[in-house]
Amino acid sequence: MKLRSARLAEKLSLWFVTALWVVQPLWQHRVLRHRIPEAVFFEFHDFILYTSDLFWGIALGTWLLSRRLKRAQSAWQLGPRFLSGLLYTLILLSFVSVPGAAGSTYAAYQSLRLFLLLTVYVMTLNLPITPAPIASALAASTVLQATIALLQFALGHSLGLGWLGEVAVNAEGAGASVVMAGNARWLRGYGLTQHPNLLGGCLMIFLLLIAGYYLGQPGKQRIPLLAVLGLGLAGLLTTFSRSAWLGATTGGGTMLALLILPSFRQEQPPDRKAVLLLIAIALGTAISFATIHWPLLETRLGLARQGVEIRSVEERSSLAAGAWALIRQRPLLGVGPGNFSTALYWLSPETVAAYPIYQPVHNVALLATAELGILGGALWLGLMAAPWLALCLARHQLRMTPWLAGLSGALAALAVVSWLDAYVWSSHQGRLLQWLVWGFWGRAWNNARKETWQ
Repeated sequence: MKLRSARLAEKLSLWFVTALWVVQPLWQHRVLRHRIPEAVFFEFHDFILYTSDLFWGIALGTWLLSRRLKRAQSAWQLGPRFLSGLLYTLILLSFVSVPGAAGSTYAAYQSLRLFLLLTVYVMTLNLPITPAPIASALAASTVLQATIALLQFALGHSLGLGWLGEVAVNAEGAGASVVMAGNARWLRGYGLTQHPNLLGGCLMIFLLLIAGYYLGQPGKQRIPLLAVLGLGLAGLLTTFSRSAWLGATTGGGTMLALLILPSFRQEQPPDRKAVLLLIAIALGTAISFATIHWPLLETRLGLARQGVEIRSVEERSSLAAGAWALIRQRPLLGVGPGNFSTALYWLSPETVAAYPIYQPVHNVALLATAELGILGGALWLGLMAAPWLALCLARHQLRMTPWLAGLSGALAALAVVSWLDAYVWSSHQGRLLQWLVWGFWGRAWNNARKETWQ
C-alpha cells in the first residue's frame, strides 16, 4: 500500500513540475501584504502569492511524500558541485545579509523565496523527469503566450483575460509599453506576463528548449514542433524585447555550435535537414516580420530617434548611477535581497529623481552587488561562467545530446539577458525561469556524464 501511494505521489509531483512550465509566465497573483513606499513598484516591496507558487508547492510536497513512503530511497542528487556550491553559497549570503538590510522584513521574505527556489532546483535534479513531457508543456505554453501576444499586437489592446493574469493595457493609454513609428503607437506583446520584456525572456527559453528537443526527434515527429517554433518566434518578435532577441540569437548559435563541434562525444551528428529547416523557419519568420514592420524596428534598434526609446536609455543610465551609489554606501553585504528599489528611494533618491516609480537596475551583476555586496556580485558572475568552464574542461568526456545543447543555449541566452534586464533576479517569473533552467541543465549534465561512464 505504501509503495503504491509513493508511486502515485511521485506521478503527481511529475505532473505538477511539467505543468509548472505552462503557468510559469503567468502574472496572476494575490497581494498578501501591501507595504510602503508607494513610489516603489509593488512587486518590489509587497508580499505576493503567485499561481506558479501553488504548482511548485504541490510538486514539492508530493515529491517529499513519495520519498517518505518509499521503502528503499535513492541517494539525494545535489547537482554538479561547480554549480550547486555557488547556489548554496548565494542562499547563505542572502540570509546573512538580512539583519543589516535596508528593509530587513522584506529581505527575510526574499531570502525565504530564494531558499524555496533552491528546493525546486533540488527536486528537479531528483525526480525521474524525461524531456518529452517537458517539451509538450513548453509547446503548449508557447502556443498560448504567442497567440495572445500576436492578437494584442494586432489589435492594440489586451484581450480581457484578466482572470488569467493578463495586464489591462491599450496602445493609446498611459503606462502601456509601446513602440512608435511617427505618431502611430503599437502595443508590444504582453501575453499573460507582467511586461513584454518578461514575455520575450520566457519565449526565448521555451523556443531554445523546444529546438533542442526537436533536433533529437526523428522524421515526422518534427513537423508539429516546427509549427510551434515558427509561431513562438513570431510571438517573440512582437515583444520588441531587444535583450530577448539578442539572447535567442546567442542561445541558438550556442546550441548549434555545441552539436556541430567535434570536441564533444555524440551518438550521431544532428540531422542536416532538421538543422536547415530550423534555420529556414527562423530566418523566414524574422525576415517577414522585418519587412512588414520595418518602421517599428528602426526606432527599436536605434536607427531612428524616438522619444520613448530615448527615455528608456536615460532611465537605464540613471538606474546604473543609482546602483553604483548604493554599492559605494554598502559594499560588503549590500542593501539586502530584494531591497534595491526601496533602498534607492530611501538612500539615494537624487539619482533617479526624474522617474516616479523606482525599479531595479537593468543589469544583474550590478543589482546582485548592490543587494548582496561584492561577494554577491562575484557569486552571480561565477554562476554565469561555471557551466561554460565545466563544458570546456569535460568536452572530451561528455556526451553532448540535443537536449543538453538546448539547455546550454538557454543558459547562454539568460546570461546575455542578465546584462540588459533584471527580471532573472528581481521578478518572480524571471527567477523561477532561471532556477528551472539551472535545475534541468544540472540534471542533463549529470545524465551526460553518467552515460560516458557506462
